[in-house]
Amino acid sequence: MHIKLGGLIPIFGGIYGLLIAYRVVPRKPKDPEKMELWHRKFGKMMQVLSPFLIGFGLLELLGVL
Repeated sequence: MHIKLGGLIPIFGGIYGLLIAYRVVPRKPKDPEKMELWHRKFGKMMQVLSPFLIGFGLLELLGVL
C-alpha cells in the first residue's frame, strides 16, 4: 500500500493562507501601513483561493489527481 503525502503541502499552505487573510496569524511587519495595503490588495483573493488550494490537496491525498 502506497501512501501519498504530497497533498499535505497544499493543504497546509491553504490553511496558512486563510489564517493570514483573516488576520488570525499575527505577522509583525516592519511597516504596519505596508501590511494594511497588502491586506487590502490581496486579502480577498487569498480568502477565495486558499479553499481551492485546500481542496486540491485533499483530492491529491485521496488519489483523485
